[in-house]
Amino acid sequence: MRITAGIPRAAFARITVAGLLLVMTASGVGYATPSTPEIDSVRDRVREAQSERDELAALAELRGEEYAQIAAALSETKTHVEVVRVERADAEHAVEQAQERLENRVHGMYRNGSTHILEVLLGTTSFEDFLTRVEWLRRIGDSDAALVAAVREARERAVSAEQTLNRRMEEQTQLRAQAEAKKREVDAALAQQQRFLDELDAEVARLVAEEEERLRREAEERARIAAEEARRAAERAAAAYGGANETRPAAANDRTFDPSALGAGNHAAVTIGMQYLGVPYVWGGSTPAGFDCSGLVQYVYRELGIALPRTSREQFRVGAYIPPDRRDLMLPGDLVFFGYGGDPNRVHHVGIFVGGGDYLHAPMRGQPVQVQSLDARISNRGDFVGATRP
Repeated sequence: MRITAGIPRAAFARITVAGLLLVMTASGVGYATPSTPEIDSVRDRVREAQSERDELAALAELRGEEYAQIAAALSETKTHVEVVRVERADAEHAVEQAQERLENRVHGMYRNGSTHILEVLLGTTSFEDFLTRVEWLRRIGDSDAALVAAVREARERAVSAEQTLNRRMEEQTQLRAQAEAKKREVDAALAQQQRFLDELDAEVARLVAEEEERLRREAEERARIAAEEARRAAERAAAAYGGANETRPAAANDRTFDPSALGAGNHAAVTIGMQYLGVPYVWGGSTPAGFDCSGLVQYVYRELGIALPRTSREQFRVGAYIPPDRRDLMLPGDLVFFGYGGDPNRVHHVGIFVGGGDYLHAPMRGQPVQVQSLDARISNRGDFVGATRP
């Protein structure tokens, strides 16, 4: 396993320090120790509302993953249908040719059979020769008939396969519609909960804003240091890079922890990712016009020359695995994953660890790419299921 990813020159040329100042929001951050009962009460109201909102956001991401998988399966089935249709057309053509050949043979035998066959049979020199020629004539007819039967059977197989795939495509289309409806339902509930948060009184907003500002300054400084370290690491990697604009797929894992497989990490992923701070969240987005969580991660690592799968659930299955209780081994650039209800088999979100207890991610609809506290998320939501190092 290559322990330091090479950076294509074109990608490295786009890595700058500009844009490293971070924008943070209230979602997922921790609050300072309260100083009055009034602040205690306000914090409790905000925490409860945010907890419900975060639960809905996680469910929305899970529904999005389910929809993406069904849509991918449907696309694959459509491709198979096109292949089978070509095979069916070829089989139809073969049947027509074989049928035409048999018809021509039968027509010729009917037209010239009395003379031709008689000449063949009268030319025999013995009874055994006569029987041999009769068998020879029969086999010619049987061979043509067998050819027609074989190509007809091939055609029937192609027709049957096409019908099976069409039924599967109909079922998958229905499943996709159901998955989309479920996601719309969760999105509506999420929007309603977000409106409730937006309607909190001005005093709540003021207290939260004060705490946000303090946390933002702390995270900004941590991220600035991490980004500077990542920039230097990227420069060292670029200096040692051989120059080939190659892309390698990340190695698959079975979630077996092997510290010797971790390697030196991909620090440059932080520097690249920081360029996209403030890019809006777009469900299904995978370009700088708009990202979802896994789309951002896939795009950043493609810039490093590493090919990752599309969804967070699939990305969790590649790269060297780091269990959730070994955060001490994590390096900037590692991918951090979150599972619905803390279940590693229900991964629904991914981000890029930037160091200092923070991570870069595309949070949810209405919140752009940003850096937030990984420590606070783990403490508040308990859905961290581990990390990987592609």
